[in-house]
Amino acid sequence: MENPRVLILNSSGIYGGGEYYVLNAAIGLKSLGFTVMVGCYPDGQLYRKCRDSGLNTVEIEFPQSGSSGLRKNIKSIRELINKLGADIVHTNTNYDRTAGAYAARKTKAKHITSCHSLEPIQHNLTHYIRNKFLTSHFICDGKSIQQLITGNYSVPLAKTTVIHNGIDPNEHTRDIIIRKKIRDELGIKDNEVVIGNTGRLVPFKGQKYLLKAFKEVKTECSNAKLIIVGDGELKDELKEEANTLGLNDCVIFTGFRDDLSYIYSAFDIYAHSSVSGGGELFPFSVLYAMAQQLPVTATEVGDINEMISESVNGFLVIDRSPYRLAQKLILLTKDSELRNMFGIEGNRLVNERFTLKKMIEETASVYRKVL
Repeated sequence: MENPRVLILNSSGIYGGGEYYVLNAAIGLKSLGFTVMVGCYPDGQLYRKCRDSGLNTVEIEFPQSGSSGLRKNIKSIRELINKLGADIVHTNTNYDRTAGAYAARKTKAKHITSCHSLEPIQHNLTHYIRNKFLTSHFICDGKSIQQLITGNYSVPLAKTTVIHNGIDPNEHTRDIIIRKKIRDELGIKDNEVVIGNTGRLVPFKGQKYLLKAFKEVKTECSNAKLIIVGDGELKDELKEEANTLGLNDCVIFTGFRDDLSYIYSAFDIYAHSSVSGGGELFPFSVLYAMAQQLPVTATEVGDINEMISESVNGFLVIDRSPYRLAQKLILLTKDSELRNMFGIEGNRLVNERFTLKKMIEETASVYRKVL
């Protein structure tokens, strides 16, 4: 059968894991010969990255809060479906999930949605109708969201498929030259062990617990430093917390960086401190770390235990526990051989289970199954 024509939607104005997914899914599908169009928020990071990657990219006036403009956007999306001759409308956030599903109604296009967060997908009658009658298939980043939507919202298991996020490991290789350049830029000495964390500075990412944990790490390991990469609503609060803990000279806040593959090369350990209840499911940030042969200490939330095998390529700890997080980070900071062993195994797992190629092929298979 001829490759389907696909309209991929994302209504978010920020650039996080879900938006990274859309960019790479679109690029990957196009490389397989699919005709792809991306509809997204005007002039945001996702729009610019898609456009710069040579993708057919259109602006849609998605609201950044609430559900305003829904009728207008349904009409705009239906026009795009007809213009593209789309066979598939693939949505990725709650707003575009609704707009895309209703737009596809009475066209030849099938609606497929990806669930990137461990959050409820039904809040009202509109969502109930969307989920029950207007969605042909649900792609779940992890088993935990699959269990939530089939258990709580009566979505038939047969209408769901778990497809884990994937990356191109070749785009996230460790670079010794870049490592030195970034560490020199940030004032990090050769003998210092760097614990890294990347992500939005928002409550569910749990950086406040990481700072408390690092206070304990520093008492045991004088050569440790912490780099927190990202921006968000808690930026000032977290900086003040670091100051209160007396960590100003050993914690670096870089702000938003668009060169994550470079930044990761400066790390020796990756720490992921997300907390339950915030929607964390299958973070790309952990996959980046594994690809760069970094040992990982992570909180056991969402489907992170699918990526991290205890004492094989990292450690898993309960969330909101600075003490437990600190103990594992201290162990890794002191033991370079353990860091190396975990890093090698993590890289092997990425290449075996979590590649972009695998993710795209499985997504294309779902498209064909639905059609």
